[in-house]
Amino acid sequence: METVLRELTARDAREMADIHAQSFAPPYGTGGWPALEMATHTQKDTCCGVDVEGQLAAFIIISVAADQAEILTIATVIAARRTGLAREILRLSTAPLITRGVVDLFLEVAEDNAAAIALYRSTGFIPMGRRPAYYRRAGGRVAALTLSKKLSP
Repeated sequence: METVLRELTARDAREMADIHAQSFAPPYGTGGWPALEMATHTQKDTCCGVDVEGQLAAFIIISVAADQAEILTIATVIAARRTGLAREILRLSTAPLITRGVVDLFLEVAEDNAAAIALYRSTGFIPMGRRPAYYRRAGGRVAALTLSKKLSP
């Protein structure tokens, strides 16, 4: 089955918030972003998603400024994790960025999120910095790793 990336709108905000809450529940956060925030992102950022069986299964939010972009978040429903969907959404969302002239893609990830770090490194992201005590956790704070990737046509 072919994976098709679609643009998300404010109508998708509730589903986006639900998926985000699953993805950033303890121990990987204190909960997701609310639907109103997701709706705002659909108005100002690049928001793309992938449906599985007619339901939003994964999405990515990317902020673009000139020739740089930052992945603000990427999230996948629990049932679709470890299926390659996040890798595919990363791949599919890169082509439109290149078309827009984006050269550098950045992201942050909690240093205790080994699965996400492995995914990002396997897709060409390299470490470039560390922000101590960046993310809040129930048991304290954890650093954020900053990663970057050069995009080329």
